[in-house]
Amino acid sequence: MNRSNKLKSKHQFAALGALLIAAYLSTTASAHDSPAAPLTMAVIVDEAYGRAVVSGKYDKAIEKITAGRHRSPDTFSVQTNLCVAYAKTKETEKARAACDAAIALARTQESRATKKKHDRSLLVRTSRSNLAVALSNRGVLLAATGDAELAREDFVAAINFQTVFSKTIAANLNKLDKMRTPEA
Repeated sequence: MNRSNKLKSKHQFAALGALLIAAYLSTTASAHDSPAAPLTMAVIVDEAYGRAVVSGKYDKAIEKITAGRHRSPDTFSVQTNLCVAYAKTKETEKARAACDAAIALARTQESRATKKKHDRSLLVRTSRSNLAVALSNRGVLLAATGDAELAREDFVAAINFQTVFSKTIAANLNKLDKMRTPEA
C-alpha cells in the first residue's frame, strides 16, 4: 500500500472514530407537544449544530444547516439533527425527509462497513448504531403524526440491531404500546 493510501485510510478511521464518539456522547431530547411527548429522540450534540437543537434553538439550527453554513450537508449527523429540529418545529414533511435521509445514509454506511476487510467490527457497530438511532427518531416522528404501526416497526427494527441505544429505543416502544392500549 502506498503512502497516500495509508494516509487516506488513517483519515477515514479518524473520521469514523469521531462519528462513534459523537454518537456515544449524543444527548436525547423529548418529542414536542404531541401524543408522543414522552418518546425520546436522539441528537448528535457535537456535530451539525446539535447543541442548538438540544438547547431548544431549533430555528437557528435549521437556518444554519440549510443556509449552507455547515461544511457537509449530506452527513448522518446533519440529517439526524435536522430530523429532530424539524420535528420540534412541527414541520413534519421536512422532518420526515430528513429522517429518511439519515436512514438512507446509515444504511449506505452499514452496507459499506460489512464489505470492509479491516477493522470491520468498529465500522459495523458504528453504522448499526447510527441506523438504530435514525430508525428510532423516525419512529418517534411517525408516532407523533399518528402512524403508530409504522412507528412500532421502526422501533422493533432499531432494537434488533442490539446497540447501546437499545434500552432507550425499547422504552420508546413500551411507551408507544401503552399509548395505543386503552386503559380499563
